[in-house]
Amino acid sequence: MPRRAQPLPDLVRDSEIEATVFENYTIQVIHKVGRSARQRVVRIEERWVRDGCLGAGAYGIVYKERCEGASPSRVRAVKEIKKCAVGGEEIDHTRELEAIAKFSHPRYAHCFVRSHGWYGYGDAVYITMEYLEHGDLQRYLTRPLPEAEAREITSQVLEGLKHMHDNRFVHRDLKPGNIMVVEQGPNWWVKIADFGISKRRHELTTSLQTPQMGTFAFAAPEAVGVSDDEQGSTHATALDIWSLGAVAFRMMTNTAAFPNLKELSGYCSGRRSFPTERLQAHAISVHGQDFVAGLMVLKPEERPSVDQARQHPWTQPGSTPETNSSPWAMDAV
Repeated sequence: MPRRAQPLPDLVRDSEIEATVFENYTIQVIHKVGRSARQRVVRIEERWVRDGCLGAGAYGIVYKERCEGASPSRVRAVKEIKKCAVGGEEIDHTRELEAIAKFSHPRYAHCFVRSHGWYGYGDAVYITMEYLEHGDLQRYLTRPLPEAEAREITSQVLEGLKHMHDNRFVHRDLKPGNIMVVEQGPNWWVKIADFGISKRRHELTTSLQTPQMGTFAFAAPEAVGVSDDEQGSTHATALDIWSLGAVAFRMMTNTAAFPNLKELSGYCSGRRSFPTERLQAHAISVHGQDFVAGLMVLKPEERPSVDQARQHPWTQPGSTPETNSSPWAMDAV
């Protein structure tokens, strides 16, 4: 449960669930509208039984659960996060819960994994989510994806990032493991998941270079302390822009643009150029090369906004013929 020193935001408080956690199951209380004036509200207890582990990481464990006796069968995913870090310091999960509640609104259902609510019990916080049987994008990256498929996935993630950035949220941990697959290729449908380290833009001023900042292969240089950027929250959304470029590079080449700190440091110092040749080796279009390289520009202030990225020819259906000039040179809103 988040710290209660300050009142929880309405979105977070309203999405809290009454629940009791046992070793292999959870009893959850729901209230439904009754059928008469004498019983306007009906209290129902549901028993959710654990049905395996879906994954584990630095921020918690995700379980699959089934509702016992439900007809038709109901399944969900539940993320368990410890309230305290390894050093014993209590973690405030309010921002994660706020982001999840915000983007679980039906208007965002096509872009984000939807939550059904959260509850705190014992030493952990539990977040219930829709279960997506196809898992995350990472499991499909055993070989390069066709450019058209990578473009479609990138465009869908860009739409989700636009919603986040327009609402002053920054994801900060965008990677294939946090992009869930609703429908598999070639006609992909993906959703953004895991707001574990998302923050409001104004909160990022002093917290960019932290050891818990996402996965290295997809994290911006300023997020891992490799660059000299000290802009803080001024260019916070640029963190997500870099990460999306890294995801696109990975999808189309099956390699990381900068697989280790040495290569990333070389790029930041100017000793190495952007590895466009690896995109070329996979016959990626000029627009595709330009798009990825533009998202992964070293200086955060020089990266495109999410709106500019969505206007790039590579992300447009039936894009214009390619030229040798960079589309980033064109004015964009």
